[in-house]
Formats: sequence, structure tokens, C-alpha cells
Amino acid sequence: MNPKSVIALIRHGDYRQPQGVPSALLPYPLTPVGEDQARHCGKLIGEFSASHHFSIDRQLDSSRQLRAWQTASLIAEALPIEALSKRPTGDIATKIKEFEGLSERSVGAAANLDIAAIAAIVAADPRFAPLPAGWKSNSDFCLPFQGAESLRQAGARVAAHIQHAWQVLAHSELKLIVGHGAAIRHACAQLGILSEADVADLSMHHAQPIFVSCDEQGRWHRVAGEWKIRQHAGDELGE
Repeated sequence: MNPKSVIALIRHGDYRQPQGVPSALLPYPLTPVGEDQARHCGKLIGEFSASHHFSIDRQLDSSRQLRAWQTASLIAEALPIEALSKRPTGDIATKIKEFEGLSERSVGAAANLDIAAIAAIVAADPRFAPLPAGWKSNSDFCLPFQGAESLRQAGARVAAHIQHAWQVLAHSELKLIVGHGAAIRHACAQLGILSEADVADLSMHHAQPIFVSCDEQGRWHRVAGEWKIRQHAGDELGE
């Protein structure tokens, strides 16, 4: 396969996630390990662009979560200047643009609570049924709180962003999108890159790109990059 252009889908680096708390919109930064992962990701992308003769779009798209923005920023610092696209003005500076649509699945009013606290609140509210087993990794389950959404809904947001990015991507250009593992996987399922079974069985490595492309018939494909095999699917906390 020789794609005309490629999008790199990147999960943020390792970050300071409190134990037992769904990732969702947590505001915490990368760990030193996560920072190193992001810098290494920039080198991997530079090597990929050079070997496939792609220029790199100088706008990196990121969610609004700090961990994703930091990952995108450190990737940008590590990119080789000569690989950056010079369209449309000839400027070679990179920039990070944040999008709410790239965020992880929101748990709404339960944000920043651990899973035990969430379960207790639901159990104490007479309006709500008990939480089903495995609700965290159930693609279609949505917590009964204002502002909450399902993983599939989050994936639809991300899929729409990927499709729009593709429509404005120049020939022989590589676009970088930095977001969150579960939302990206569900987006890939909606685009046909992954099957529904794959979504449950696979995860993403921190700051390791999955390169995807769309052919002339509108079919999406994984071009390069490896998924991570999930060891405990039911233990997923959102990413």
C-alpha cells in the first residue's frame, strides 16, 4: 500500500492518573516517563516521514487535556525542521491547536471521582438503576449524570475530527492528532479500521503512533504502528 497522505493517531504519554479514577477529563500532567515517551514519539514520526517522503503538517491537533497538550508539544519539539510542511505561507514553526472533540469519554458530574464513589452515588440515588458489571469498558453505557457520554459517543466525536482533518490534508502530508486511547479506538471502529471485537481486545501504547490512511473508495486502513494487547479488558478506566 502506498498512501497519498497519512494521519498519525497518538495516545498521550504516561501521566499522573489517581488510582481508581476514570481518565475522562482529568487535569493532571505527564510523568517524566510520559515526557520521554513523547520526545521519542517525535523521533519516530520524523523517521516515518523521511522514509515515506511525507512532509509533516505543522499544526498538531490535541485534546484540551494537559496530558495530550504536553505530549503534542514535546513531539513538536522533537520533529526535524526539514520535515515540516511549508504550506501555505512558508512558515516552518509548529503550533498546537486544542479541540474539545478530541477529548476522552466524559463522565460528566462524576468527574474526578473514583469508581467506588461513583458506584455509591448511583446506588444512593433512587432515580438510577445499579451500575452494570464492566460499565467502564462497555462501549454503549453512559453514566446517568449530566454531561456524561458513552465511549461510542466519544469515538464518534473523534472520528468526525479525523475525517475533517483528512479532507483538508495535502498530498504527501502527514497529520498528527494527539488524544486518548479509548476514544481513538472507538473512532477507528466507526471508520472501519478496527472491528468491534478489536476495540475490546486492543489498547494503545503511550505516545506510539498508529498511522492510518483513506483510499480513493473512502475506505480507511492502518498503514503502520502496532496496537497494544489489553491484558484485563474489564479493568479499563477510560483509556
